[in-house]
Amino acid sequence: MIALLLATLLVSGQPHGPIVHATDVKSDASDDLTEKFAQALRKALPSAKHMRPETGDDADDLFLTILFPVEPDGKRFGYAVDLLKAEQFVAPARLASFTGNCRMSAIDACARDVVSKADKKAED
Repeated sequence: MIALLLATLLVSGQPHGPIVHATDVKSDASDDLTEKFAQALRKALPSAKHMRPETGDDADDLFLTILFPVEPDGKRFGYAVDLLKAEQFVAPARLASFTGNCRMSAIDACARDVVSKADKKAED
């Protein structure tokens, strides 16, 4: 009975799990702190359910774009990141914007939080 149900689902074309988007992290800034944040975002992508790091072999579907250099403020920093969807022949569409402040010592946790929020938007 289970085998019949499974075969029916396979034939019916039902999706086999979540759609996973190739995602690139972009930034025009070249300062050390912004680059460190970008690397932390890339490192956090494998934990996402609907996004994965781009490999260079496939076309990027989504972009996490750091909008301006990360702003240090003592032991904290401020950031602004957009989640963009690539569109053929037109400018990318903004799916979400994320801004906030994080402790310098918690840059990896901050990046995981941004990726987690972006992952929820990528699901839509």
